[in-house]
Amino acid sequence: MKGAQLAMFFTVFLTIFLTGNIYLFIRGWQALPVNIWVRAGYSVLFIFAALSFITGQFFRRSGLFENETMIMFIGSIWLAFLLYALLIVITIDLVRGVNFFFHFLPAKEVLLNRNVPLFLFIGAVLVSSSIVVAGVITAANPVVNKIDIKIDKKAGSRNSFTIVMASDIHLGNVIGKKKFQYLADRINETYPDIVLFAGDFIDRSIEPLINDDIGSIIESINSKYGIYAVTGNHEYFGGVSKIVNFLSKHKVNLLLDESIEIENSLLLVGREDKTMTRFAGKGRKSLHVLLDGKRRDLPIIVMDHQPASINESVEKMADLHLSGHTHNGQLWPMNLITKALFEVSCGYAKIENTHIYVSKGYGTWGPPVRTTGRPEIVVLNLIFEEI
Repeated sequence: MKGAQLAMFFTVFLTIFLTGNIYLFIRGWQALPVNIWVRAGYSVLFIFAALSFITGQFFRRSGLFENETMIMFIGSIWLAFLLYALLIVITIDLVRGVNFFFHFLPAKEVLLNRNVPLFLFIGAVLVSSSIVVAGVITAANPVVNKIDIKIDKKAGSRNSFTIVMASDIHLGNVIGKKKFQYLADRINETYPDIVLFAGDFIDRSIEPLINDDIGSIIESINSKYGIYAVTGNHEYFGGVSKIVNFLSKHKVNLLLDESIEIENSLLLVGREDKTMTRFAGKGRKSLHVLLDGKRRDLPIIVMDHQPASINESVEKMADLHLSGHTHNGQLWPMNLITKALFEVSCGYAKIENTHIYVSKGYGTWGPPVRTTGRPEIVVLNLIFEEI
């Protein structure tokens, strides 16, 4: 089942990827002067950039090349460039299509004599490159978002509780040691009661984490009552047992469809990612089962990587639901898709008595580029006020 689904995913991805690259290559070729050296140089650069991500993946898996990280970085940047270049070129071609019927543009010969196709080509490259550069800068500068949430329950003897949440770190060949060390330092500055990793801790493989000694950085994180995590879809893509063992070895408590009381003050529920249904051949437990026999008088916090089960948390009267997964689309206009897919796709919301926070995430998937907002570390200050 797993192999068939991965094969389907890569088939669809490669089809879209190759189609987009071929279309963009042809349109660029047509815009360039009829000069063998110009077009040869264009072809070499385009093919190198377009194939670098796939080549880097091959080198990483085969072990034929030790420094595949740079090749994969170039390839991942190309993915973002490809998106925006395609949007620009498609827009230009739509205008040309409308002109076919209404003839509002100058004649083709006039446009060619004025080098308009070449100028449009240069403009598309410059605009796409500028967007990507701005997106790289945005992705490299996380923000700490602090939110006060009032919960109408008693939490033992506690009046407040500080939670630091980070989701979608996507540690791997692109997001590495330096960025995770920054996360650990920011967490330690807040002196949290607990730390929550809400899924997609890794990008796909644990080898880069071992090579970068990420385990020692995890163990340097200070949290009064511990570090807790749930699985995300990428944990299942990469082999969930390996990452679970890795995190457990380094003092992270994995909540795999489990509930735990934190110092007689909170009930923390960690749900398996819904992806397990496809990869593990079994369904995850319902929230009803996870709460059965537990203290419902305590504030209930549900951590679930994908924000697809928010209504279940609302129905079971959870006080706080935490998710990630969406990245707020990461690259515009993908955020329009995540908004259509999820009732709450980013940020804070409240449905009935359930507070909800869906994080934009800390890392990136694919290109280290963000055009829908800065990555974030979320500091939740829970204030308990019994009615």
